[in-house]
Amino acid sequence: MRFDRCALVFKLMRSGLEEEKPYWSYEDIGVFSLVLAVLGPILHLFTRFHLLSRSELENPRLGLQFALIVSLILALYLVLKLRHRRPVLRPLGWVWPRTAYVIVAPLLGVLLAAGVAFYLRVHGQSAPTMPLVEIVVLGLVLGPILEESFFRGCLLPVVANTVGKNFAVVLTALLFALFHSPANLAHWASFTGTGVAYGWIRVTSRSSTAPALAHATYNLTLFLLARS
Repeated sequence: MRFDRCALVFKLMRSGLEEEKPYWSYEDIGVFSLVLAVLGPILHLFTRFHLLSRSELENPRLGLQFALIVSLILALYLVLKLRHRRPVLRPLGWVWPRTAYVIVAPLLGVLLAAGVAFYLRVHGQSAPTMPLVEIVVLGLVLGPILEESFFRGCLLPVVANTVGKNFAVVLTALLFALFHSPANLAHWASFTGTGVAYGWIRVTSRSSTAPALAHATYNLTLFLLARS
């Protein structure tokens, strides 16, 4: 009897460590992608009715970028919440990871930024610079929240259920690179490489918080290296 109780406790502990499968599907990802796709035509419509200048659209300032990213974060949340009436943040991986990942994630971000900066410099490229306020608001907070919520929190688990975790990490990294509209092969390589690293730490930590920490640290380190 005592052995059976110990076996039951061990089984419960193992089940608690298993990663929760996503309740959403490709259909939900398609709905969010549709929201993303219609943003462009809506913004061009704003310029046609002089609600937004063409120069502002081509070189958006912090206010417009802030509004767009917050709108997309809210859209992703509402797509999942309204379609399934279930919790959103924890299933997307927004939980505090183990202490080891809190330490490893920022270190990974620094190493990735140093490697990418060196790679771009060798290929005659340089990382784009931006004002300090923008890097803090967009690069350290909103950008990582949006991108890790969608690519690693939402998309990766669904793809992993179809083709396995390893291929899902690579595929979502390629889509992550495509999302950033890389101008050349060097930028393709840097975005894909960082995407693979974020996907790896998402899978191993079972948390979107860990890749978000790595992502934010990467952006900050790359910003500092570009200004040095």
